[in-house]
Amino acid sequence: MENELGMEIIAESKLSALNDNNKITIEVKDEFNTTISKISGIKEISLVHLEEYKLGDKICFTNFSANKYLVINVDDEMSESLIYMPGNTLEYKILFDDDAVPYSPETFKGKRHTIKMRIASEEEIYGYRNLANNVMDQRGETTYYPHATANIETHNRGVFAARNTIDGQTATNGHGYFPYESWGIGKKEDAEIMIDFGREVEVDKIALYLRADYPHDTYWKALTIVFSDGTRKNAQTIKSGDAQYIEFDKRKITWIKLMDFKIAIEPGIFAALIELQVYGTDIK
Repeated sequence: MENELGMEIIAESKLSALNDNNKITIEVKDEFNTTISKISGIKEISLVHLEEYKLGDKICFTNFSANKYLVINVDDEMSESLIYMPGNTLEYKILFDDDAVPYSPETFKGKRHTIKMRIASEEEIYGYRNLANNVMDQRGETTYYPHATANIETHNRGVFAARNTIDGQTATNGHGYFPYESWGIGKKEDAEIMIDFGREVEVDKIALYLRADYPHDTYWKALTIVFSDGTRKNAQTIKSGDAQYIEFDKRKITWIKLMDFKIAIEPGIFAALIELQVYGTDIK
């Protein structure tokens, strides 16, 4: 009996360790890193947080599974994101004031919030898709991808941040607050924007949504696409708020950059980018 009991305890211990190695967790923490709400599971979890968010609050996601691709929905007002998280942790800051302007006005508001997280399926990971899309991208350093950065954001304001170009919003006939958030460059002549995928992917097409709030805006008539493999492609663009697709031979890359913007002479003086989509597949 003692041997059987000992074997049962060992088996339970091994099972517990296995579960810990595959565990995913969502926590809401305050500015002092005190956990307010928490839930853990294996493949799919949903946390209902029943408090108003306060300045300094953050949502922390932990993933100890072998699959580094996650589908996360940080707020009821936002769409879900398929992200790549090479490490085990992700910290998402709750946004306030100017940083929250690019989001729907009800985002992060109220006393009831549903936060969801699940392991992505192979069909989701390896299907042909827009690899740049990530509504939960935030400015600054990151531990998850895709991630957008730029060497200029007009007035350093959230409504003109680089992350706005990969948030899925494609309304182009306005500027400023949601849903017209964009990447604005002021009049900087050497502006650049880069999308970092955090791993190697294979791509063959991009789509550009130029801001078209005429006559406030002008547009770029040409630009250069630079790839992490050292290749480049010059592209012509037109005065339009519709998606402009630029195709090229398949490339295996870790990042893509837009630069050398050539502005058109128009009554409007501002040119901006609403959305940048990059199509391709993850590499097995």
